[in-house]
Amino acid sequence: MSNNINGENQLDGADEVKQVKRRGKTKLINVWNIPRGHRVVVNCNELNQPIGEEAGVLAKFLGMVARNGSLCSLSFKDWRLLIGKKDRNHKQINKEAILNQVKKRFLYPARMETWVLRTIGERWRQHKSNLKSIYFDPHKSQDANNSNAPDGVLADQWVALVNNWMTPKAQDLSEANRINCTRRKSMHTSGTKSFARNREELREQDPEKKYPHRAVLYIHTHKSNIGNNRNAHVGELKELLAQQPDLADSSNGKDAWEGDALNRILGKEKPGHIHGLGLVPNPKQVFHASTSSRMKHLNVTTLDETSSEDVVSLRLELEKLQKHVQKQDDTILDLQHTVERQKRQHGYPDAPLSPPTDVRPAMKRQGYLDAPLSPPTDVRPAMKRQEDENEDDEYEEQHSHYKCSKIQDKSKPPQSRREALHASRVSASIKVSTDIFLKSTRYPNRKVALGRVLSQDPKTKVGDVALGKEFWMVRVSLVSVRDEPLIRPYNNFKVLGQVGNNPIAWPSSCIEKVN
Repeated sequence: MSNNINGENQLDGADEVKQVKRRGKTKLINVWNIPRGHRVVVNCNELNQPIGEEAGVLAKFLGMVARNGSLCSLSFKDWRLLIGKKDRNHKQINKEAILNQVKKRFLYPARMETWVLRTIGERWRQHKSNLKSIYFDPHKSQDANNSNAPDGVLADQWVALVNNWMTPKAQDLSEANRINCTRRKSMHTSGTKSFARNREELREQDPEKKYPHRAVLYIHTHKSNIGNNRNAHVGELKELLAQQPDLADSSNGKDAWEGDALNRILGKEKPGHIHGLGLVPNPKQVFHASTSSRMKHLNVTTLDETSSEDVVSLRLELEKLQKHVQKQDDTILDLQHTVERQKRQHGYPDAPLSPPTDVRPAMKRQGYLDAPLSPPTDVRPAMKRQEDENEDDEYEEQHSHYKCSKIQDKSKPPQSRREALHASRVSASIKVSTDIFLKSTRYPNRKVALGRVLSQDPKTKVGDVALGKEFWMVRVSLVSVRDEPLIRPYNNFKVLGQVGNNPIAWPSSCIEKVN
């Protein structure tokens, strides 16, 4: 009996050793319950793929969205049917509902939306494949399979899946896919980390901060194991690179092309995917760079692609202000024509309306001069505004540089007291890192760009020239008038459209705070 007891203990101990601790289901409670108004910021590379640790969280979240039957129904046979279904108003309700769940918790560039939808589609198809391999038995009857609905799957959706899997067409397609899977050469061995994240890490490790060739990235993410014949072709790839290193030379800035080392080993690319780079929303972006003749003659600059709700709202506000200013300009022009016409009708084109000097005594006797002389009531406000505008226009033509920079001739009169007081109050309320509008130095009422204040220190230099007391250092984030000239040009920057992400000096009196 003692031997039996010892033997049982040994078996129990063996069972304990064999038990493998597995993690539970992905829940991401903190992401689903993220406070209102907060977002997880996700950046992406030039291929519109997410990078960084946030990309891993986003990928897990998209997998949970794909397994959510309320958002991604399993009743559809094809992902394109699920996304493309439209209501009576021709709106894709399913697509909007899925993206809204992602946008409520993540903030990412708009150009990454295609990757998000394709990733959810792949996770959705993989989810159906996993359900079929675990809970569906083709040798059992349809009723028996219908009663074997897994937990977390809606009953009606499971019945629809089983009905589709039992059809001859679906069975033939499943057999063809099974044969294709046996021909698979490669297997990703770097865990849940995507190609894009591995590629970005290799770029950070590079002294010149260049992206590695996709063949180098492929070797990094596919460890060869000749013992079980897994990724045996990686050895062939290494031999090819040793013999012809130019097939993976990325010194010219291109890290993938048709006919390179990886293309020779693995052959034709899978639709939507590129060997060594993973899911790429636009494969032409990798192999066929844009060489349009139209783009060669355009002034193109680079901006930060990270989307922000604040930037979007400010952009909309700037567009509204531009339309408002344009309407004001049209109204002023019409008013100017009206005033000129009124002056010509009264015969006093160059002077304020008043009776001739020789008739004033007669008018005095008749009582007309008891009150100050004034033009007709219907044109008086318009003429008053026009006279002020004419004075401002004449002053701007003579002292346009002085009005914003105040650096040419200090003996000339500055702005009016009211304008100067208002400008001083506005400038006092603007601090460093404040979002601001840049106003034109030629037309002070016109906003030409959106930016942010970087420095107000007079000793700060921009283009090897100190700011002084009348200029601030700003960085432009959005330009509405690209041909607006710079007050202080430097290097090859002469207009706002050429600045890009470089700081510039702008007169503080031509800066307005964004409310």
